[in-house]
Amino acid sequence: MLLRPILLLSTLALAACAVPNSRSNAVVVTENKEIVQACKEIAEINGDSTINQTLLIDSARDSALARLKIRAAEAGGTHVVSPVAAHTWKGPSTAGTVYKC
Repeated sequence: MLLRPILLLSTLALAACAVPNSRSNAVVVTENKEIVQACKEIAEINGDSTINQTLLIDSARDSALARLKIRAAEAGGTHVVSPVAAHTWKGPSTAGTVYKC
């Protein structure tokens, strides 16, 4: 009986993993809006985890950055302006604006 909950939690944890690729690795995340002045705004995205926060607490900056890059690449963007780019970021907002430059 204990095996089922463990398998369920393992599956949920894997589903939350952000898997970077060559397109997402090229995306620049910055907090400086001046960098994207000449760029086209594409979309608003969020770098939060898709798993319910009560199941997996995920406020790590690296994870949020990875998800922002992946979601920006999926939207066709090259840059993201987000407070997550700041080294002093402690959360909770992981929102960002995607631009194509």
